[in-house]
Amino acid sequence: MKVAGAILLGFLTAFAGFFAAPRVEASQEDWGFRSFDEVTRADMRAKHAELISKVMALSEKEAQAFWPIFREYERDLMKLNDERLQIYKEYAQYYESLTEEKANNLAERSLDWQAGRVKLMRNYYKKFSKVLSPKMAAKFLQVENQIWMLIDLQGASEVPLVK
Repeated sequence: MKVAGAILLGFLTAFAGFFAAPRVEASQEDWGFRSFDEVTRADMRAKHAELISKVMALSEKEAQAFWPIFREYERDLMKLNDERLQIYKEYAQYYESLTEEKANNLAERSLDWQAGRVKLMRNYYKKFSKVLSPKMAAKFLQVENQIWMLIDLQGASEVPLVK
């Protein structure tokens, strides 16, 4: 358990360091969305799979069942992240002229996105529980939640509060 915890801590620290690394030059107007998109689309997927592989320590049989579902999960996750990025972009676009109506629209969509993330995690927990033990599926869920906390913190640190 201590070894798995150390591996997870090391990778999560690397994730945090990855987010703190120098970024592609981005204007204040786009709030770093260009670099955020690049991170989530390429390097994050590779680091995500590497982290999951190390922490889950799946047997060969478990891995054969796990990885196809994980790839399906990543495709669904990408769609969900597209919506999150769109919400951020619209907020940046309307930041200086944000109306009550637009603020409400963005807030409702953000809440829908959060509910969608929970729904996605619940759906894939069930799928993973069928091919792995519920304990291993819970471990996946736990690691994903920790990754999401880092991503959420990164997003929150870059997006200014409503004026």
